[in-house]
Amino acid sequence: MKETVKKYFGNWYIECDPEDGARIQVLKYAGKDLLTEKPEIFKAPAKFIGEYETRPVYGYDDCFPTVDTCTYPGKPDICRDHGELCWRQWKVEVNDNKLIFETDCLKPYVKFRRILEFDGSKLLWKFEVLNLSDEKVIFIHVMHALLPLRNIQKLKIPEHGRIIDEIHSKELVLENAQDLVSDLFNLKTGDYKMLLLSRLKGNRIRVGFDNELALNITFDKEIFSTLGIWWNNTGYPEEEGLERNECAFEPIPGSCSDLSKSFSDGIFLEADPGKSFSWEISWEVENKE
Repeated sequence: MKETVKKYFGNWYIECDPEDGARIQVLKYAGKDLLTEKPEIFKAPAKFIGEYETRPVYGYDDCFPTVDTCTYPGKPDICRDHGELCWRQWKVEVNDNKLIFETDCLKPYVKFRRILEFDGSKLLWKFEVLNLSDEKVIFIHVMHALLPLRNIQKLKIPEHGRIIDEIHSKELVLENAQDLVSDLFNLKTGDYKMLLLSRLKGNRIRVGFDNELALNITFDKEIFSTLGIWWNNTGYPEEEGLERNECAFEPIPGSCSDLSKSFSDGIFLEADPGKSFSWEISWEVENKE
C-alpha cells in the first residue's frame, strides 16, 4: 500500500494518491482550494450512468485515451469511461520542484507521464505519451480538473466560432464569449451543461474565485482545437443527495470527448512505435490579498 503523497512547494500544497489513479485529492494555493473536495460519504448512483461514477468524483484525474466510452479506432477494444488511467496504480517521485507521475497503460500500450512543475505562482502541467507498442497509437487526453463552482464569481473564456451542447447534440447561437459566460452563470440550480467550443480565437481561460484568487489557464490551441466546459450547478448525477457542484475547463485535442468520433473527424493526437508525444498546459495564480 503506497501512502498518500503530501507536499508543499512554496505557496502550493498538494495531496495525491498513487493507488487511486494518482488522483490529486487536494490542490491549494496560499491555503485556498482550487479543486473540489472528497465527499464525506460516497454512494454510487443506483442507476448505472457510467463506470467513472462508481468511484468518488472529485479533484483531478487524467482522461486518456478518451473521455467518453467508445471503440478504439481500428480495433474491437472498448475504451473505458473517462479513460484507463484512473484505474491504474502509479509511481510518484518528488524531484526538487517537480512531482513526476508515471504509469503503464495497456489499451493502448503506452507509458504515460504527468509532471507537475511548481515555480512561484505558476504550475506547469507537462504530459508525455511513450508508445510501447509496434503500432501507431491514437489518443486524446483531457485534464479532468474539477473546480468548486459555488466559489467562482468571474470567468473569461476565449472568443470562438461555434458552440455545441454535447449532451443534447445541438448547436447554440450566442453573440460572443461574454454572452456564453452570462448564460452559464444564469444556469439555475439543478441544471448542468457540457459545451464544446471550437474555432477558438484565443488560448486563455481566467477563473475568478470568491476568495480574491484568480486562476489563469493557458494552452496551445494548435494542439487543443476544442475547449470543453462542464458546468454542473448541483444537477448531476440526477439522483437526490448525489448531485455535485462543480465545473471544469477542458482543452481537448479532438473534436469532442469521444476518441472514436474525433478520429473520424480527423482531430486527434498520435505517437509512432517507440516514439513519444509531449505537451503542456500552464496554470498561474494571482492572489490579490
